Amino acid sequence: MASAQQISALAAVNCEVAFDNLTRQLYATDASIYQIEPLAVAFPRSTKQASIPIIPRGAGTGLAGGALGEGLVIDFSRYNKQIADIDLQSRTVRVGAGVVLDQLNHFLHPYGFCFGPDVATSSRATIGGMIANNSSGAHALVYGTTADHVTGLDVVLAGGKFAKLSSDRDSLPQQRDLVEDLVHLNSLLIEEKFPAGLAKRWPGYALDRCLREPGNLIGLLCGSEGTLAAIIGAELKIVPLPKERGLGLLFFKSISEAMQATVELLDLKPAAIEHLDRILLDQTIGNPTFQAARDLMELDRFPCEAVLAVEFFEGAHDRLLDLSRRRIGYRIRR
Repeated sequence: MASAQQISALAAVNCEVAFDNLTRQLYATDASIYQIEPLAVAFPRSTKQASIPIIPRGAGTGLAGGALGEGLVIDFSRYNKQIADIDLQSRTVRVGAGVVLDQLNHFLHPYGFCFGPDVATSSRATIGGMIANNSSGAHALVYGTTADHVTGLDVVLAGGKFAKLSSDRDSLPQQRDLVEDLVHLNSLLIEEKFPAGLAKRWPGYALDRCLREPGNLIGLLCGSEGTLAAIIGAELKIVPLPKERGLGLLFFKSISEAMQATVELLDLKPAAIEHLDRILLDQTIGNPTFQAARDLMELDRFPCEAVLAVEFFEGAHDRLLDLSRRRIGYRIRR
C-alpha cells in the first residue's frame, strides 16, 4: 500500500490517481504471463511527475511484462489522445502517446495516408506503447519498425525534467554525449551482435541505430520500454496508402516446404508474408465466423499442413502472375 507521504506527493501534482484494490489488480497484468501489483495507477493530463518509482503504460498489449511494476503505473492512454499538426508536404503528424493506432489511421485515411507499422492489436495499441516496444507488424518488409517513422519525441525523464527530441537536435547534450561515447567504444561488439538486415526486431536498446545515426537519441528510446523516459507525445512520419493490393495464397504439404518458400519469394519484394499452420487452421473448423474464409481457401476439400499468405502492393497484378508461374506449393489461390 502507498504511504501517507507518497499519497501526499501524488496529490500535490493534481493528477487523477487510483489506489483502490480493483484498479491495482486490473493493472497488475498485461498481455504477458506475469503479474505484479502496482502501488497505484495514475492518469495524467500534464507532464508533472511525483518523485516515486513509475511504470509508463499504454494499452498493456506487450508480451514481456514491460507495463508491470511495483511502483506507480502511469496510464498514458486515458487522456493523452491529441492528433494535431498534420503536414502533408513533409508527411508528418503530431500525436499524444495515448492515441490508438486505428484512431490515427482513421484520421489519416481521408488524406490518403496511414501510419506504416500495423500491429495486430491496432484497435487498442497506443502510439506511445508502439514507440516503447519498437513495434512493427505484418508489413515490416515495406515499412520497417516504429523507430523508422519517429522524427520527434516529447518525454519526461526520471527526475521530472521535460525534454523535446528530434532527429537533428535535442535538449539532452549530456545524455547524447554519454551514448555516443558508449557506442564508439563498443562499436565492433555492437556490429557483431546486431546483424544487419533484420526487418523485424525485438524491443531493447537500439545501440546499432545509435551507431548508424550518431547524435540521435530517438532511436535509443524506441524499444526501451519506458526504462529511459516516459513518452508523452511524438512527431511521426506518415506514408501514402497503397494504390493497389494483391494476395496470393500458397498451400503446402509440409511446414518445412512453406519455410523454404518464404526465402524463395523475397526477390518478388512482397509487402507481407504470413504463415498459417494446420494447428491454427483446424481451430476454425465448425466455426461459422470463419466458414467463408475456409470456403475461399477450399480447406475442407483440400486439407493442407501450411499456408503462406503473400501480399503485394505496387505492381500487384504482374507479381501475382510471376508468383503463379513459379509453381511453389501444390496449389495457389490468387
